[in-house]
Amino acid sequence: MKYLALLFVLVSHTAFASYTLEELPVQNGGRVKPFITFAEETLQLIHGKKSYEKQGALRILTTWMLVPEVWADKKIFKIDHHGLKKALGFPKSEKYFTAKELLGHQRLNVLVSDLNGRLEKKQKLDPYFQAIQRLDAQLRTFIGMQKGALQVFPPKDPEKSTNWQTIFQLDAETRDQFFEILSTYTATFTNEKDQAQTEEAKKKLETLLASFTKKASESAKDLYPSPEEMKIEVHYQSLRPFLWTWIFYLIAALLLSLSYIVVPSGLKMTSFVFAGLAFLIHNYGFALRCYITGRPPVSNMYETVIWVAWGVMLFAGIFYFLQRKKFILISGLIVSTLCLVVADRAPVILDPSLQPLEPVLRSNMWLIIHVMTITLSYAAFFLAFGIGDYGVFLAVRDSVGSRTKIRELAQVCYRLIQVGVVLLAAGTILGGVWADYSWGRFWGWDPKETWAFIALMGYLALLHARLTGWVREFGMLAWSIVAFSLVIMAWYGVNFVLGAGLHSYGFGAGGIEYVSGFVILHIIYVGYAAITQRAS
Repeated sequence: MKYLALLFVLVSHTAFASYTLEELPVQNGGRVKPFITFAEETLQLIHGKKSYEKQGALRILTTWMLVPEVWADKKIFKIDHHGLKKALGFPKSEKYFTAKELLGHQRLNVLVSDLNGRLEKKQKLDPYFQAIQRLDAQLRTFIGMQKGALQVFPPKDPEKSTNWQTIFQLDAETRDQFFEILSTYTATFTNEKDQAQTEEAKKKLETLLASFTKKASESAKDLYPSPEEMKIEVHYQSLRPFLWTWIFYLIAALLLSLSYIVVPSGLKMTSFVFAGLAFLIHNYGFALRCYITGRPPVSNMYETVIWVAWGVMLFAGIFYFLQRKKFILISGLIVSTLCLVVADRAPVILDPSLQPLEPVLRSNMWLIIHVMTITLSYAAFFLAFGIGDYGVFLAVRDSVGSRTKIRELAQVCYRLIQVGVVLLAAGTILGGVWADYSWGRFWGWDPKETWAFIALMGYLALLHARLTGWVREFGMLAWSIVAFSLVIMAWYGVNFVLGAGLHSYGFGAGGIEYVSGFVILHIIYVGYAAITQRAS
């Protein structure tokens, strides 16, 4: 793994011998991460963005710690939930609020007490209480930063505890040294107009960081990461590989679609170049994420979404190679783009941060053979869904003239569903084996297990109906769309809607209205298409 790390560092052109402030190791959320990662995650939690008034997260957090009084009247706390704003007496039209408005708010103290009561009783939190929980976390994080709760130095006795020391747990000399680092860093951007002072501050910052990190490393060599490890994560965070992936997938989809209209083959070849480049970046992003976390990247909803997008392109590429039909690749590109756009643009709902595994998931073997297998089946079904969308559109527009194309589309959907059923069945069975290993029983009708079984039975019924002739070409396309709602329920609904069962490590909140709208619109779409087919 160390050789792989060095390779990544060389590729990213960041192989230096020392830390920058962005790369300074801190401990948070059960793992050691670069300071810039912590800063961006913190500002994202509190403000909903990774910058504030065009200033980067690291600059913002540095001033939080140095001059906390300045931030009392800044509108930095984002509240979206209208019910919570109403309960606090805030106008619905406002999105951002100050620390002065929130800290000590009598009504908020009551709401947090109600929240804690629900948590003690282990009751499911509705969106209203989830919003209270988020606001409570925002305020706790903000106060913690001002009080020096940031863990910046390895533990005094690593044999007794792996928890790092906070700023105010440090001895006076080390604490002063850390605050001098922060104040020197602020001098590098507050005096930007004075080039000489800025350069002097940068040189001083390098010296201070070298001294501080040397002391930290010598205090606990086994717990303090190397500069290369931190540089790799900073490279991953700054590159944002999955953002570039969906951009290139979208360009490839547009170019390949235009190649139906424009005769020259250069457009088609250009689209293949963009698609290939996007797939390489997709893989590179996975490789970086795997190296940083030391596990397969399928432990939460965000990671499964980008993994499903990868699987969609894998199946689209294989089926295109076998059948040479452009509509397969176009459908794959569009579906993958959709997945990655959702993952990229909804960080509050789909948390992209790198988190340590829950204890029950700490088995790379089972993550690979169960989770990656079952979510890969979702990719096959999702691609069939995308192709079904296109086929139903053709049927509505001109079912007679497009009869040959519709037949081809239906056949591809049939084959993809066959692949998906094999993977889903294997993943479900393997999940039972893992459940027996982790929980002491093979099957317990847990909601996640139940909906995986329902999805499997639904798709098996569709294959049977197709084989017996009960469902023909249009029916195959239409049911490929409708049946995907079973996957959505098993994949998203159990974790984000039901929020019950032993698979609690996958639970989340948000996006219900968008997902519900997506499903309802497609059911209406299929219903309208079915009516037009009967009428014709």
